[in-house]
Formats: sequence, structure tokens, C-alpha cells
Amino acid sequence: MDEVNPRRIDAAGIPKPAGQEAGEYAKISVGVPQFASTFFTLTAMHMLHVTIGVIYLGVVALRKWFLPILGVLWLGAYFLIPADNVFHYGVHALLLGLIVSSIIIFLKPKDYDAHDVEVSGLYWHFVDLVWMFIFPLVYLMSTKV
Repeated sequence: MDEVNPRRIDAAGIPKPAGQEAGEYAKISVGVPQFASTFFTLTAMHMLHVTIGVIYLGVVALRKWFLPILGVLWLGAYFLIPADNVFHYGVHALLLGLIVSSIIIFLKPKDYDAHDVEVSGLYWHFVDLVWMFIFPLVYLMSTKV
């Protein structure tokens, strides 16, 4: 069995194909802008956590009334927003929220107390705090002077 020549391995431990200079793998993404993918990925992850927080707050605040309210919102949006409209994709988030909250409510039927409200408040403030760091670091510091 042939062994890899140690001189053909770069500093990261990646074998180099014959005829390539060292560091050529690092130059692949030099001309590719990274701002959009980074910003929108972080924003999407933040929106996912905001959605989870809203669902939890709705379950704690409205208890079993949350399911019919969310169901009516989903049906209304599903039939009123055309399928070729980009906002129609948000309808599926409502359906996912309906499914998740129904699982939460039916698996853990209980009366919510002050502890649950405090936990939801802590979660919500954590999501806010994370956004206070994401926005300046990714958006404001990425501008060229």
C-alpha cells in the first residue's frame, strides 16, 4: 500500500494533489462574500428561537385556548394567502407551531404557575440579549470604512 508523502501534506493536514501549491485550498473562498450567508443564517436561527418563545408564551398565557386560536390563524392564512406568494411559506410555521403546542399541552396538561411565567421570561430575555450581540457584531461591524 502506498503511503502519503509527508511533503505533500499542508499545514492543516490535508493532502495536496500533484501540481498544486501550498495554501491553494485556503484561497478558494477569498472572492466569495460571506456577509449575506452569515447574517441571514444568524437571523434565521434567531427567528426560530423567537418563534419557539412565542409558542411557549402562548401556551403559558392562553393554555388550551391557544390551540383553537393558532388553528384559526393557520386556516385563515392557508386559504387567504395564495400558494405562489412568498409569504405562504410562513403558513407552514404556524402549522408546525400548532403541532408542537398541541403536543406540549396534551402531554403535560397542568395549570401553569409563576415559575412557568418566570422561565418563559428568562428565555425571552436571553433571546433579546443574543440579538443585541448578533446585530452589532455581524451587521454594523461588517461595513467597510
